[in-house]
Amino acid sequence: MNGCIWPSQVRRLTRIASAAAAILGAVVFFADQAMANQATKEPFEMVRALQSAQEQVASGNDSAAAMQRALLAKMDEIFLQLPLEAWQDPRNARASVIHLLSGGNPEVVRHLLTLTPAPVIDLNLMEASLAYVEGREEDMLTRLADVDPLTLPPSLGGHIALVKAVPYIQTDPVRAMELLQIASLLMPGTLVEEAALRREVLVAGLVGDIERFRTLSIRYLRRYRASVYSGDFRRRFAIALDTLGFVEDQDKFDLLYGVLEEFEDDSRRGLYMRLARSALLGGNLQIASKATDQAQMLAVAGTAEYELLKIYQVATRLNREAVKPNRDLLWSVNKAALTPEDLDFLYAVNTVLNSIRHFPDPPDNFIGAFNSGGTLETPAEREWLTADMELAELLLRRTETMLAHAGDVKK
Repeated sequence: MNGCIWPSQVRRLTRIASAAAAILGAVVFFADQAMANQATKEPFEMVRALQSAQEQVASGNDSAAAMQRALLAKMDEIFLQLPLEAWQDPRNARASVIHLLSGGNPEVVRHLLTLTPAPVIDLNLMEASLAYVEGREEDMLTRLADVDPLTLPPSLGGHIALVKAVPYIQTDPVRAMELLQIASLLMPGTLVEEAALRREVLVAGLVGDIERFRTLSIRYLRRYRASVYSGDFRRRFAIALDTLGFVEDQDKFDLLYGVLEEFEDDSRRGLYMRLARSALLGGNLQIASKATDQAQMLAVAGTAEYELLKIYQVATRLNREAVKPNRDLLWSVNKAALTPEDLDFLYAVNTVLNSIRHFPDPPDNFIGAFNSGGTLETPAEREWLTADMELAELLLRRTETMLAHAGDVKK
């Protein structure tokens, strides 16, 4: 057994070897820069080295991310020292824009815009890129209005399509999706495609395109799950889960199983718990039950999540038949493992359970409202309500309906 190398270890060793090779190449590259008897490397060659490092970043190499920062810093220094004639080569002029949009120092492009003669490039590309990194999105869109990314060399066109899409995400999601697809098309397997896919998932959620959301999510997870930026993808994915209404419709919810299987166990458990809570708050107990069951299969005994899922399970089956098992399950919850918010949730569910167990009958010949509190009008202002209080209120209403129905049947 000790001599066995698992597939995951092989993949990890391969990534480490690739990163080491890339770092060694970078060291040799910049060692050459320091040699006085060797000609300076051209900017477009430096950008190629940068893009190689970024591909490693997209595949999940932390060391490559550090190398990328070192490359950018060195390029900042070299680009500011290059002679005027270097920027008369269109390849070098394009490299300056790619460098900026990859995280380079804006001072480089500001410097180049002051040169005479000007760099051999459409200066709108330089001005627009500078506007983007400075947060002047309207100015950027104006300067790129007539620029078609597909007419540019792919290494530049992909970057331009990506930044041009960003302002449209909220104002024109369909247009944003078109540009993000172009970015992915022009630069597959790169950090540009990785960034484009992350944003496409969010846009798919905004426009309500469930099938595209599923397809894009699976594509991202299969290609870039190890990316150093995958945390941002998971955040956008969770937001889209809320906006697409997966907890409101069982058919929609069932479409999620295949997508969530692509996540590692910890992430999948967290997502199912998020779905379960949202479904409970929305009163969709069947979906909440399904999500809770999936999360419980992934939960680890003794953890806070394991204890919280017990409460979720009780909340999904508040009926007369399950009173005793529900009571026993709630009593088994380790309160010390819960947050104050989760404790509030526990007490709310316990209150509802007790109302089922001890709901009293009015005494004989009782005159007047037995539950006077139930006749009070709802306060006009309800900002004081917390999410857990709203959930308790919802569960109490459902219990009252169930008990009223039981009373009708008894009569």
